[in-house]
Amino acid sequence: MIKSPSPLCILYGSATGNAEHIAKDLAEKYNKLIQSSPDTCYFPSVICGEMDEYKKKKCPTYWDTEPEVAGTKHGLIIVTSTTGNGDVPENAGRFVRYLKRKTTAPLQPFKHCAFAVLGLGDTNYDQFCNTGKIINKKLG
Repeated sequence: MIKSPSPLCILYGSATGNAEHIAKDLAEKYNKLIQSSPDTCYFPSVICGEMDEYKKKKCPTYWDTEPEVAGTKHGLIIVTSTTGNGDVPENAGRFVRYLKRKTTAPLQPFKHCAFAVLGLGDTNYDQFCNTGKIINKKLG
């Protein structure tokens, strides 16, 4: 089985703690899977943190480089809420601004990543899951 040499990055943006809880739960479950059955895991480890800590967690170190093993991708899972009527959570603002910059798109910093976005929101608002939609559009 081909495996990724880089860790799975799970980043969250959370105002009330729901997205944080989901992200940390995913990371904990993947870590348990690594410990119990490492041969079945595509990623050797997992990094979990706030979206605005992506540089501190050294995630771009992996994203910016082509994987050494042909046919592999770096992994990224985003779990984010939307606050108010379409607002980005406070701990995700820097990451979302980075994605929205006109200078970011030409660099294609996520071209070597397989990603998933889980957007949380309240259907009572017009801008339901807006943060997740923005991130999904900018990553893809």
